[in-house]
Amino acid sequence: MEHRHPPPDQALAEHPLAYSDPELRAYADEQAEDILDTVVHYMPVVLPCMGALLIFMLAFIAVYMA
Repeated sequence: MEHRHPPPDQALAEHPLAYSDPELRAYADEQAEDILDTVVHYMPVVLPCMGALLIFMLAFIAVYMA
C-alpha cells in the first residue's frame, strides 16, 4: 500500500503557494499583513487590561465560593 499524501508538516508548508489565482494570493498576503500591523499597536494596552480583568474575575469567583 502506497501513501499518496505528504506528511502534515510538508503539506502545510506548500499550502500558501497553492493559490489558483495569483491575484487572490497577493490579496491574501496583503490582508494578513495589514491585520497584523493593526493588532500589534494595541497589544501594550490590551494585554495588561485583559490580565487585570482575568485577575479580578478569579478573585470574584474565589470570594463568591468562600
